[in-house]
Amino acid sequence: MIPINKSSEPVSLSTYRSHPDALYNGPDCNGLTFTTVKQDIRVGLVKEQGYLCAYCMSRIRSEEKSMKVEHWQCRTGYPKKQLDYANLLGCCLGNKGSKSELQHCDTRKGDDDLLFNSAEPTHHDRLRIRYLNTGKIVSDDAGFDDQLNNVLNLNFSRLVDNRKAVWSAVTRRLSEFQGSASRKQVEELIAEWGSKDQNGFLKEYCGVALYYLKKRCR
Repeated sequence: MIPINKSSEPVSLSTYRSHPDALYNGPDCNGLTFTTVKQDIRVGLVKEQGYLCAYCMSRIRSEEKSMKVEHWQCRTGYPKKQLDYANLLGCCLGNKGSKSELQHCDTRKGDDDLLFNSAEPTHHDRLRIRYLNTGKIVSDDAGFDDQLNNVLNLNFSRLVDNRKAVWSAVTRRLSEFQGSASRKQVEELIAEWGSKDQNGFLKEYCGVALYYLKKRCR
């Protein structure tokens, strides 16, 4: 999980929402089908998130078969937020269709509330996320740490293994430098892991590498 900086909402969403009867997955409004609007939402979300799931940081793309549009505050409990772009996140499918213990991210979360939103700037410092060399994700906020495990299931075994692999890859990269890596070399790796490529993609699970490298700098 990494902080997300929201971009401007799609124009089609603004136009669609201006109709008084506009609903998420609702009927045509202002000459727009919601199918078209939803695809524009998907495209906007994956671009601003570097094509990573907002929760687990696995790769997502803008096709329906690759991602879900997550309402941080669910449509059932917060109907007025259903078309609020600031409330929307792009998420992986999270083992949709599997047993609950195998699900993660939005699929596991359902209509549950979360304490913090990674796309809300005032929440960024409150996430207090840490990654361990075991691949486990933890938060120093006890309540949020419980939600990482029991609402989002982000310590599901496959996700842990993938994060551990990134930690190991960064460790190997650092070991390639003669002697101990200099601050400049570590900062170059931070820039590499924190930057999008020419197609706008961030590296999968980049938050793990960034946490480790920034800790190394300190």
